[in-house]
Amino acid sequence: MEQKQPVYKIIFHIDMNCFFASCEMAVDPSLVGKPIVVAHHDVFRKSIILTASYEARKYGIKTTMMTKDAIRLCPALVIVEPKMHLYQQYSKVFFDYLLTITQKLEITSIDEGYLDVTDVVNGPETMALAQKIQNDLLKLHHLPCSIGIAPNKFLAKMASDMKKPLGITILRKREVQEKLWPLPIKAMIGVGKKTEPRLQAIGIYTIGDIIHFEDRDLLEKTVGSAMSEYLLDRANGNDSSDVNYQPDDEVSSISHAHTFHYNVISIQVIKDTLKVLSNSVSQRLINRGLFASTVGIQLKFGDFQQINRSRGLVDGIQESDEFWNVIEDVFDEYYDGISEVRLVGVFATRFVNQKAKTKQVTIFDDFSKISKEEQLSKILGTIKNQYGDTSIQVGYYKYEKKEEES
Repeated sequence: MEQKQPVYKIIFHIDMNCFFASCEMAVDPSLVGKPIVVAHHDVFRKSIILTASYEARKYGIKTTMMTKDAIRLCPALVIVEPKMHLYQQYSKVFFDYLLTITQKLEITSIDEGYLDVTDVVNGPETMALAQKIQNDLLKLHHLPCSIGIAPNKFLAKMASDMKKPLGITILRKREVQEKLWPLPIKAMIGVGKKTEPRLQAIGIYTIGDIIHFEDRDLLEKTVGSAMSEYLLDRANGNDSSDVNYQPDDEVSSISHAHTFHYNVISIQVIKDTLKVLSNSVSQRLINRGLFASTVGIQLKFGDFQQINRSRGLVDGIQESDEFWNVIEDVFDEYYDGISEVRLVGVFATRFVNQKAKTKQVTIFDDFSKISKEEQLSKILGTIKNQYGDTSIQVGYYKYEKKEEES
């Protein structure tokens, strides 16, 4: 008997709770239960907070708050220096686990992603699978997460934000009016700090207000036609986008992106994030034996404008240091230094096979250095093949005394 296809998809949005802080507590249990923040140390405490634990949030401490202001709210605050290599390692653990559930995984950030489990479970089994994922990540890896379950990506993400930490929320289309419409407009995915006051200025304070707003021309003039259409569609609970996954045998490009929970203008924060994404793409190239002839970045700004900028290369690259040098150069060339950034991404395309790629050496190159680099690369490759991709990393931070931009 032929099995009927389900009418609705079953989409999970899985969001790690206080991810950077959770990683720090996973490796240092003495931090558990304490008000901690992840922030760069500087003498004048002008750095911004990247993550605050829930214990710290009880004092009113928030992400992007300046460290000196947070200390005033909580003198006993524990400040932990960011360790991006650690967060990358735990991110890989997180997504490797999700891939044991299904290959239909879309990675949207270092600490969140979508799973299409439509073919994995039926209706009654859905909650049990979500509980298993949440319990496994917490017990095996000390990583707490919240899970949203819905028939599309937008509702799934909205649902995952409704109960934190360690929440599991189901949001059905028929519950949109009851659960979604009463929420403040700023709670809608895609409405940032600039859009919120514009909407409030014309009388839109909740998601439901969008549905009942009669002057559509005024709405378009206020936020633009694209954003207006987006707001109306999402307020009705609609989202036709699929979980964007790509089987290993159909790779034409490799990318990794991160959506910030807030608009960012700190160049150091943006570059730190790009560095993690760059390393991730580099490792995926290495794993597939591919070299990229085009490397680029994606920047999405607070006003929903987006740019993609790339650089073509004479020789393909895959190693993390080469990759980062290009990414940083492209970023420095095209970022204006003042625009608020909501999403950053790194991508690689136009692949050449490893066998076809040869290093061009000139009489001006240091042959002894080239030899040492090749030996080091072979050693690292052997260690990673035997013990895993995150068993050893080449250091990538420039240890400069830079004051955090704010």
